[in-house]
Amino acid sequence: MEIKGTLEAIFETKEFKSGFKKREFVINTGGDYPQSIKMEVVKDNIDKLDTLPIGSDVDCKIDIRGRLYEGNYYNNILAWAIDGSGAKSSKKAEVKEESDLPF
Repeated sequence: MEIKGTLEAIFETKEFKSGFKKREFVINTGGDYPQSIKMEVVKDNIDKLDTLPIGSDVDCKIDIRGRLYEGNYYNNILAWAIDGSGAKSSKKAEVKEESDLPF
């Protein structure tokens, strides 16, 4: 699967006792119904996030993972490839000027 959006947040790298590392980040999909989606990266992609500024457009290839743990279901979105130009999004809010003048 693929998801595109604007990089909204990058969190600190988490390292576990086993030596496993992961890092979470958030992208905003924009559009009429924008969604802020938290994803995670592991291994080599952790450092890739350091090269992308907040506000840049990114294209993420993802896998959705789920598991059952102690009677509860958990989902994760794993980004296994991140492509970003590093360019900041050019999306800006439009300001519409209206005049109360009759002419």
